[in-house]
Amino acid sequence: MSSTHAREGGRLLQVGQPQEAVKSFQKGLAIDPDDVECLLGLVRTYLSTGAAADAETAALRLLKVKPDHAEGQAHLAMLRAQAGNAEALEALKVLAAAPTAGYFERFNLGGLLLDRGDLEGAKAAYESALQVAPGSAHVHFELGRIGMAQGQAGAAVTHFQKASENAPQEAMPLLMLSRAHAAQGALGLGIQAGTQALEKAQGGLRRAVLEDLFKLYLSGGSPEGAKRTAQELRQFDPSHVNYVYMHGLAMMSAAQFPEAKALFEEALRLAPRSWQTLQALAQMHGALGERAEMRRRMEEAVALVPTELGPVNDLALLLMQDDQHAAAKPLLERALAAHPDDATTHLNMAVATFLTDRQACIHHAQKALALGEGVVREQAERLLKALNGG
Repeated sequence: MSSTHAREGGRLLQVGQPQEAVKSFQKGLAIDPDDVECLLGLVRTYLSTGAAADAETAALRLLKVKPDHAEGQAHLAMLRAQAGNAEALEALKVLAAAPTAGYFERFNLGGLLLDRGDLEGAKAAYESALQVAPGSAHVHFELGRIGMAQGQAGAAVTHFQKASENAPQEAMPLLMLSRAHAAQGALGLGIQAGTQALEKAQGGLRRAVLEDLFKLYLSGGSPEGAKRTAQELRQFDPSHVNYVYMHGLAMMSAAQFPEAKALFEEALRLAPRSWQTLQALAQMHGALGERAEMRRRMEEAVALVPTELGPVNDLALLLMQDDQHAAAKPLLERALAAHPDDATTHLNMAVATFLTDRQACIHHAQKALALGEGVVREQAERLLKALNGG
């Protein structure tokens, strides 16, 4: 009879009903207090809910009945190691290294080592766990996380793909797969995985998926996708300043400048000291030919963050377009003091000093040439040629 309760408790745990699972295991233990399956089920259930004290109590009960139960020993060692017991960690290493070690001995060791920042040790433990449970979604997921942390996006893609295949109802492996694809620059595959994650995600995780998708759509040049995700995010919280701002960015990417301007003005009312919003609003004023308002908003942004490269360079360019090179110089000097290796700022300083200080112009143009890429290098080369009479 009690084994029936153990099976039912295991089923309830698998379908995400831990409280009901606990009740089922306890019913079995009321019939037979020494039922190993029910005691082990209690340990696993309490671990799944983060109830460390209850899990330790259940593990001790299990080991009292069956002292050589390897999984019970592994869970108890993990719990005590998490509490700072160094001997327990060593005991878990011994358990995981045994030829007969099972899944949980190896998996628990991987989790402990990962928590301690030992990526290589955790990776070895998880790979060992795959030897006994090659289809474990949990193990592949953790190996994917390690791959991302080590900058190995290709390996992460492989593991997150396997995790999503082995846990087809879960959204998180697909979200992480999307991020791994994005880390490789595969935006289309990232969007595909993110869209699949969105079909399964609920609550806060759904918001996280939408936020990721927004960035992918924006980076991938898909304004309609960006607008759609921004609008859905605003359904969660219509006055959330970041979502209003994101909605504005989507409209800006779609060249709907009046609508974007209105959204940035709304975001600015919600967060008056947001320099990002001020910069974006200034750009919309510029796109609509409202030059005086553009300059006013840029000046406000620079006043808030005088060494932030984006606003400083935007304002400096605007000033130089109005033949106010002298006014641009102190802005650029202050930014370069904070960011001495920024190629774009060096290039703008070279332009600002082109007519008045030949040596300074050469210096900053050479720095832009050495540090920059693409258009920045090309413009620096042209400046140097012009100074040399070329």
